[in-house]
Amino acid sequence: MRFKFLNTMLVVCGAAAGLAAVPAQAQCLPAPPNLVEAGYLTVGTSLTAPPMGFMKDDTPSGFDPEFITAVAEKMCLKTKIVNLTFQGLFPGLIAKKFDVIASQIGITEPRKEMFDFVPVFVGGLRLVTQKDSGLTFKTESDVCGQAASIVAGSTQMAALERVKGDCPAGKPMTLKVFSNQSEALNEVGKGTVNVAYVDWPVAAFLIQQRPKDFVEASPVLSGKGPNTERNRNGIVIRKNETATQDAVAAGVKAAMSAGAYDEILKRWNLADGDIR
Repeated sequence: MRFKFLNTMLVVCGAAAGLAAVPAQAQCLPAPPNLVEAGYLTVGTSLTAPPMGFMKDDTPSGFDPEFITAVAEKMCLKTKIVNLTFQGLFPGLIAKKFDVIASQIGITEPRKEMFDFVPVFVGGLRLVTQKDSGLTFKTESDVCGQAASIVAGSTQMAALERVKGDCPAGKPMTLKVFSNQSEALNEVGKGTVNVAYVDWPVAAFLIQQRPKDFVEASPVLSGKGPNTERNRNGIVIRKNETATQDAVAAGVKAAMSAGAYDEILKRWNLADGDIR
């Protein structure tokens, strides 16, 4: 497994992405014990899904890296970003390659059996098609008869696999699996699939950037079936590391109270994801 480390402690990089340097005279909240590297909160993420997390001018940008940096500041820690594929996030956390994951991770019941979470965002999923496709979907079951692109190990993949077996014999659902949401959306642009199933903020950002090419083809879905609530997204912590979970939760609360959360939501047009 290859890891790419991105150190966000540099003031020049932090300013470019809206990431502030650690205040010299800050009142420090307790930091998690047994950090991978002293003085740093080492964070696993997949920077392939704007506006939640992506590289901008060689700097980690978007909600996830910017908010986790604001949280780390409250503990007087700098952040060290470990950028890798989505599939590598959970194994990397278990192997203690980083302290936490901050990467638009949905809080699902199966995941809660293996990890602990601090909720920070209201997620949701959306189907995206080419502008002139004429395709619309009310639920995941409507994807029967279509070729769809999804991310390996994602909530979207689980949602489509849940209904795929119930498709009529003459309307099979074909799933093409990719390592990140950008790749999944690119397949729609190339016409190799009819629809991509991605996180709603990613869909919104893409359509804002390329309104002549892509269109929202469904309402925001929960991925759990009709009339169910959207997943919350959270910072992921190894199971039963209570001190780390408590420290991160206190940092989240402090960053919200200080206004950093609101600033980041506004910067990336993500008000619909406000966990409060």
